[in-house]
Amino acid sequence: MKSDSSSYCFPNLLEAFFTVVVLNMVEYLMNSIIWSAGRSAGLQTMAIASIGRVLANGLVFTVLLHHGKLTYRSLLHDSVDSWRTTIGRFFVPIVLMTPALLVTMSVLEVGVGQFFPWTGTRDDAREVYVNGGLGLIVLTCAIAPLLEEMLFRGVMLRSFLRQYPEGTAIAHSAAVFGLAHLNVYQFALAFGLGLLIGKLYAATRSLLPGILIHACYNTAVVIVALKSPFVLTGESLLEIWPTSWWFGALVLGGVGAGWLVKSVDAQRRVPANTANDNA
Repeated sequence: MKSDSSSYCFPNLLEAFFTVVVLNMVEYLMNSIIWSAGRSAGLQTMAIASIGRVLANGLVFTVLLHHGKLTYRSLLHDSVDSWRTTIGRFFVPIVLMTPALLVTMSVLEVGVGQFFPWTGTRDDAREVYVNGGLGLIVLTCAIAPLLEEMLFRGVMLRSFLRQYPEGTAIAHSAAVFGLAHLNVYQFALAFGLGLLIGKLYAATRSLLPGILIHACYNTAVVIVALKSPFVLTGESLLEIWPTSWWFGALVLGGVGAGWLVKSVDAQRRVPANTANDNA
């Protein structure tokens, strides 16, 4: 289905890339401003980075929402279904899918590494999170999923769906999401995750399912890194997990995926049912 592109929508694809650049610059500026105060207060580096990201995104979102005449509520959940119902509908299937998603993305990352060999020092995943401290864990598991979904799906994909056919819009938003991670390994993972989350947003018009997937996936990455140390971009979970573990993860993922499809269908029926009730 081709969207109506007769009226101007912000951002288009080029403007989306520009928005990411501006956001990174504002985040760098915020971190520079609060760095001294944060260190004086005894905060770790990643805790300061988390605060800087929240402040930068808050400033940029304020401008974007004012420009688009949107509210945070409409940005997060533009659906006739309540947010509680939506979370309840999607939480369990997403949790079931997460281990399989983790295995799939791990294999994908190592596969990309075969075509683009890592030339720098390979970091132990556990050391990355231990050294980053609580600030990095909170940034990874909570702050990044919320803020990134608000930007890449809530602002960008929402606009793209008004300008391009649905498949093109989802691919564009996933590509911008991937490029924002600034390396080829993270691009592949973010692009794949962005396609899944983008499809969910297009079907539900709610950021909540995408935030759940993003947060569950990132949290699972942190847990695996702390409990089953592996070398970033060098080892897949197929290598470090027993066969029964990753096979079980794939089975659970299949169950979760089927449940997720049914949940999306149920969410789509809500507007029709509401219209019938009103009639």
